[in-house]
Amino acid sequence: MADDFQYHIDHHGSLVRPAELLAAWASGDARAIAAAEEEAAVATAHEQRRLTVSAISDGQFRREHFESVVYDHVDGFEETSGDHPIAALAGISAARRKAVAGKLAAKGRMAEHEVAPLLSTVDRPVFVTLPSPGHLALLSDPSADPATVARTGEELAAIIRAEVAALAAQGVAYVALGNPLLVPLLTVEGRAQVKDADALLEAVVNADRAAVTGLDAPQHFRVGLDLTDHGPLPTTGAGYDEAALDRLIAGTPFNRLAVDFPRDPARRLPFDDIPAGMAVSFGIVDASAPEAESMDDLLTLADEVADRRSLDDVAFAPNSGFAPSAAAPLLSAEQQKVKIQLVEMVCRYYWGNEI
Repeated sequence: MADDFQYHIDHHGSLVRPAELLAAWASGDARAIAAAEEEAAVATAHEQRRLTVSAISDGQFRREHFESVVYDHVDGFEETSGDHPIAALAGISAARRKAVAGKLAAKGRMAEHEVAPLLSTVDRPVFVTLPSPGHLALLSDPSADPATVARTGEELAAIIRAEVAALAAQGVAYVALGNPLLVPLLTVEGRAQVKDADALLEAVVNADRAAVTGLDAPQHFRVGLDLTDHGPLPTTGAGYDEAALDRLIAGTPFNRLAVDFPRDPARRLPFDDIPAGMAVSFGIVDASAPEAESMDDLLTLADEVADRRSLDDVAFAPNSGFAPSAAAPLLSAEQQKVKIQLVEMVCRYYWGNEI
């Protein structure tokens, strides 16, 4: 099914936190924090609308890290330390990891408060990015044991599936499940450094699919899989393993796939075999580099997509979120705005008033 609400100007949810919000967090005053989070969410929603972003998020302004939306609302996690070889391959810091300490159980809704102010104030489709169950399951197990990852992934899939269904019922248009840990399992370089790569890939993919398969949701609702995280993807130097990629794509329940699309063709996820009707969001703007790309360079990249894929199934985006961790944004707020404006200009070239 083509992405018929024309979600062409894309971004990945995490935005640079405003100084006022960071100051409120530092104060420790619960009332000040709640007010600052609400104000910042509404302000960024209006800013995204002015930038004509096709669907808006709250910037993940209530999260310390991308994964915190689950850690903060699910019992059974504990702090962890030590090495995690696959997380290191994906460039994911130890601060973003927690271990499973017992039975996992949701304490209530996860993202209800993230989307509520947007749905009530801004007339624009709203989206949410959640960490996928496969991502969290693998992130929680430094030993990367496929059986353990599969068991944890199954538990998390049920929890996250309930949240996805609730978001759809709440009026959210699109939920993306973020899983940057898939990249080491899909790339030639990553797989060479991962024991039991095929078994791990199966465990992670099965968990992610279980979170969205058979959802009772409105017809317009979309679910996507986001492979991006913090700029250019590690382990892509020797490209992707096509057999592994086929295992990810074949029979997928996801409507959308978000990927980095760098200048070097050898580092790109091959997209020619992604079936028609599955929308692909191509990250052509580097969210980790402060320098603004030239429009000629961006249009050259975009033309490579447009020449080979129906524009009904295409979106353009930065190649990652701008702040997977609140305390470590990739760019300044002004640089972030320039990057989103570049995406807007590329999309206007192709879709004009349709966006």
